[in-house]
Amino acid sequence: MVQYRITERAENSVLLALSGELANHFWSDHIRKVLDEDLANDGIGLIRVDLSGVSFLDSYGVATLVALLKESQDRGKSFVIEGAEGQVLEKLGVTGVLKVLQKGA
Repeated sequence: MVQYRITERAENSVLLALSGELANHFWSDHIRKVLDEDLANDGIGLIRVDLSGVSFLDSYGVATLVALLKESQDRGKSFVIEGAEGQVLEKLGVTGVLKVLQKGA
């Protein structure tokens, strides 16, 4: 199960830290709840997601990150991931979304 929380707020960005396993479920609805306040805030232009605490990522987890990227873009926000390592980094690379998620929008 994945844990998630906003760990840092800056003038125009937020940092969302994820930990645990981002797997076995499409988590975007759950994670979006914690981001909704910040996604709706016109002053926030960048959503950073720290994956350093994620120990496992499956296809559902990849889909969750892509859905959050899309929703952020739809709201005119940039969305980037950072801190991916090991299996998580490998999964993002194999699925072809690593570069897109690292660049943001």
